[in-house]
Amino acid sequence: MRLISLQRAKEGDVLAQSVFGVDGCLLLKEGVALNRKYINKLIDLGIVYVYIEDGMLDDIKPEDPQFLEVKMEAVKSISGVFSKIQNTGCVDVKNTINAITNIVEYLLENKDISSIYLLELKTFDNYTYVHSLNTCVLSLFYGVQMSYSKPMLMDLGAGALLHDIGKTRIPIEILNKNGKLTDKEYDIMKTHPELGYEMIKNLDYINARGKSIVLEHHERIDGNGYPYRLKGDKISKYARIACISDVYDAIVSDRVYRKGFLANEAYEFILANGGTFFDMDLVNIFRNNFSLYPLGACVKLTNGLEGFVVGHNKGFPDRPIVRIIYDKSHNKISPFEINLVDVIDISIESVII
Repeated sequence: MRLISLQRAKEGDVLAQSVFGVDGCLLLKEGVALNRKYINKLIDLGIVYVYIEDGMLDDIKPEDPQFLEVKMEAVKSISGVFSKIQNTGCVDVKNTINAITNIVEYLLENKDISSIYLLELKTFDNYTYVHSLNTCVLSLFYGVQMSYSKPMLMDLGAGALLHDIGKTRIPIEILNKNGKLTDKEYDIMKTHPELGYEMIKNLDYINARGKSIVLEHHERIDGNGYPYRLKGDKISKYARIACISDVYDAIVSDRVYRKGFLANEAYEFILANGGTFFDMDLVNIFRNNFSLYPLGACVKLTNGLEGFVVGHNKGFPDRPIVRIIYDKSHNKISPFEINLVDVIDISIESVII
């Protein structure tokens, strides 16, 4: 399968992975051939990327439908929570806990899952919900790597999925501002951890570890975070995990007011801020276990050749295996593979989607 921008999709392209909407509901099922009506409708709905079948990349398998389903159930759940709060003021996240249970059980049963299957691609309209999901799943992936027990993972997942619940109390014109916030607006935005904590502090089915994530996910190891400028081990370990997951997903995401970081830029940002923003132990887990480039993504190498990411190297997230398809003049050639771990003088220059 191959990852492409919908703007480059053609009639007759066959979906290699199902497409879901803002609320996690199925829009088009895997195996459907795209036509102009479908393409235009998906673009209108804000869908940016899709996976399509490609004979040159038929060894790249789509995400397990079971995992995709449990993640979409979590999106539906958090969407419902936020909508209910905004419409009625009622905070009820019991269904969200059920969705987290399903994700935890899946990850415990599939510990060798590649990190490239963790993140869902976001559109502007569903950013909040899918960002919450991605922060949750990335945090749980950390927990699995750290051999956390199921109860510990449940606490971690609950807090991470709800980490931004306080933003439902922030004025929409600040949340969706198309530009830099003023100092006053930023001060208001920085109240969301405390607002979120106040909303869930009396829920007896979320314990203190989960609640600490909502309150402390913007604290920094060097003490320059907020709301309490906590430092080092004074910050809950759970919040430290959610912090690095939250920041990574946020910076690689396109927003209305800016483009997301390139994968290698995000990787360098995380590494560069180990010991200041982030727990250094967690940065090392990131370095050793995360994959930056989606399988099936087209990339251009620094030697001018173009191809598709077909594999990853554990411990080297920025140096995948690339199947070369095009020469420097973009002429199709007989495919061959370059493992970027083996060639230190070649790297990925850009992603072409």
